[in-house]
Amino acid sequence: MNGAHATDGGETRLSRYEIRLSGLGGQGILTLGKLLGQALALGHGYCVTQTQSYGPEARGGASRSDLVVSSEPISYPKAEYLDLLVALSQQAVGSYYHYLKPKGTLLIDSDLVRQTPTTVFLGLPFTRLARERIGNVQSTNMVVLGSVTYLLPFARSETMRKSLKAALPDKIRAVNLKAFNVGYQEAKKYLGQPIAIMETSQADGQDEECMDLTNTMAKD
Repeated sequence: MNGAHATDGGETRLSRYEIRLSGLGGQGILTLGKLLGQALALGHGYCVTQTQSYGPEARGGASRSDLVVSSEPISYPKAEYLDLLVALSQQAVGSYYHYLKPKGTLLIDSDLVRQTPTTVFLGLPFTRLARERIGNVQSTNMVVLGSVTYLLPFARSETMRKSLKAALPDKIRAVNLKAFNVGYQEAKKYLGQPIAIMETSQADGQDEECMDLTNTMAKD
């Protein structure tokens, strides 16, 4: 495999790819994980498991959504050795960076995360882009989704857009698709090439029944 995006002619094969979306309550992390997971499972045909964790406060507490994505049935559903960590708060970086693989990718909100444990990371001002370009800070998670879609070589942008159109209510569809497009274009402009994925052996558990999407919620 290489860093090129998958084409409509065929699916990029994945052994196991772990993603953690993290930040604070009120940033739309859980919705972001749900929409990304649905699109990768139902739109792209991958096996996807999703686990969610949120703090005791609805807003301001820690929040995360983990995805495991594979072309094969997934034998262990939890993400513990991350390929991609998205951190939208300083707390999230401090809490989860040590779970990132040595060659994993760290993506941050460059306005909200001022200190990183490494000089190797990608960053965009997601919250500011939502506020200034969309006029709605609540669309930050869709800006992030657009950027993540660009960075993931197995995610097809048109398939993601179709999934969003199907999942979002009419009254918020247009603004969220605009936010997605802003995130995608900003990532394409400033974040370089999509993430390169090294070819790996097939995942364990291929004889198990493939789950399209598993959603588990846990309260810290």
